[in-house]
Amino acid sequence: MFPTFVMTATLAVAAAFASSAHAQPAVLQGVALQDHRQQPLGAAQLQGRPTLLHLVFTTCSSTCPTQVLDLALVRRALPADVRRRLRVLSLTVDPLSDTPQALAAYARRLDADRPGWHFVTGAPPQVHRVLDRLQALDTRQGPAQAADHRTQLYLYDGDGQLRLRLAGVPVDRRRLTDELTQLARLGPQP
Repeated sequence: MFPTFVMTATLAVAAAFASSAHAQPAVLQGVALQDHRQQPLGAAQLQGRPTLLHLVFTTCSSTCPTQVLDLALVRRALPADVRRRLRVLSLTVDPLSDTPQALAAYARRLDADRPGWHFVTGAPPQVHRVLDRLQALDTRQGPAQAADHRTQLYLYDGDGQLRLRLAGVPVDRRRLTDELTQLARLGPQP
């Protein structure tokens, strides 16, 4: 039997997540970001839509561009109705260098400047808040470098709940396409 304080704490955490469930993925709660089009990114843009989040930085010459190219192939393989509903967030781990302009050039260079795909940055404290929530950088050995970020893919449902975390290198394109299609078709249709 669980002690009362454990059950109370568990219910409080569940209630906190439930109250924000229709806003946006929990890791983005209370964070002000903007995309490569210099548009604010928040609850209004993500509410009710499945969201795929991953991490990038524009000066990466190895994993990031390969992952973006793979995600572009996945996006193209999705049925049109799923593509319209899905939001892809490519969040920078280097907000000092990755301005909206740098991210826009990066998205164009990789042929990923597509509707529903947001290359996201913000003030460093805002971006680092999300990175901390994702535990995206290993800081145990001192200040982490951008190249030390996780390559995982985070898939959120339309209620903002994390549904799946996949290895991002290599991207399992077939599985990701299937998972995104299933998730997008489970929720309410626009």
